[in-house]
Amino acid sequence: MMQRQDGSLEKIERKIIEKNRRTQMKTLCFKLNSLVPSLLSQPSKLITQESQFNHSIAHIEELKKRIDILKDNRDKLINGEKDNKFYNFRDGQPDDAVSCDSVTIPPAMELQELEGGLKVIFISNPERKDLFSKIIGIVEDGGAEVVKGGYATLVDKVIYTIHAKVQITLIYHVNPPFRKAQA
Repeated sequence: MMQRQDGSLEKIERKIIEKNRRTQMKTLCFKLNSLVPSLLSQPSKLITQESQFNHSIAHIEELKKRIDILKDNRDKLINGEKDNKFYNFRDGQPDDAVSCDSVTIPPAMELQELEGGLKVIFISNPERKDLFSKIIGIVEDGGAEVVKGGYATLVDKVIYTIHAKVQITLIYHVNPPFRKAQA
């Protein structure tokens, strides 16, 4: 390409470079806005680009705080330190109303069918001391005879195990659908 004396070719190249730069910046801004959750719900035309950047910066700083808190909690758990506080991630401060001591473990139950019997495994938190007798009552109401039962207490949960012998077996017989004989 030949260059003219007035430098018009150089101006054209600068215009193309600037156009490509603007296109790339628009693409990057779109990607940034798609990563920030609260900006997705708002139309991008109503928010200025500067406020989008400020909102994105605030979101990134909040995520950094959350990562730091989670890293600290992980390090404490690895080192064996006990931290009874849950953190409110809106402000990064410990929430005094909720602690690990007040959180209850959701109960879990597993039923295993054995030869002529049933094994019930129930996991719960230690505060519910009446559950063992209730589970035995439920098993007996279901038509089984409790052969043996026991429980093991761990730090934050109790595992109940009940072995029962099935006394009543219910057999359901389903007839195939009736069809008319065609003559």
